[in-house]
Amino acid sequence: MCACHLYNLMNVRDIDNIIGRPVLSVESANKLGHVHDLIVDPLQGQLAGLSIQRLDQSYALVDNHEIHSIGPDAVMVDDEESLASPEQSSIKALPRAKNESIDVKAITEIGQLLGKIANLFMHPAEPPLHSAETPVFIYEVRSSVLDKLLGHAFFFPASLGCAFSADRTSLVVSNDTQIAEHSLETAVERSFGPSEIASYEPGAPEVTVRSHSQ
Repeated sequence: MCACHLYNLMNVRDIDNIIGRPVLSVESANKLGHVHDLIVDPLQGQLAGLSIQRLDQSYALVDNHEIHSIGPDAVMVDDEESLASPEQSSIKALPRAKNESIDVKAITEIGQLLGKIANLFMHPAEPPLHSAETPVFIYEVRSSVLDKLLGHAFFFPASLGCAFSADRTSLVVSNDTQIAEHSLETAVERSFGPSEIASYEPGAPEVTVRSHSQ
């Protein structure tokens, strides 16, 4: 595998690797809680926001436009006001990735049952996330418990979604399922293409400081 494909694959994250990360404010540096779940836009296949468990154990939602970055050790939001009560949030009706998307049936527009969503993987965007680029998801779909035991699955971009049922049990996807791949690696390569890695030159590290106002 060439380095550029490995780089892109390494940037794709299992949602379980993001859930549980601490959430901090860029403005105040205060810890606000931790990631409880990811919010999915099932028709765009993109990250719509996050469900946050606050320090007092209550829950809040943060819209994708208020997320500054999703780093390897913490999620950074713009400020403490970025967290909204679930009742007041514009993304409250969208499904959670872990709690409401796993085990959902994926059915094509012509009525073919592909299987159930077994997992979601997210390709992050560069910070700030409220720029034009938005993190997107890839679905892992399995047709049976035996498939899971044997490691059989296929992967396709969540942007193929056409409709998501009100009872959170069925996702209608485009008939264009020939783009589904039997490995995450090939699905990532097809969806995102190769990414170049900057060559490493020994020497003192370069530190770039980005102000919150930029």
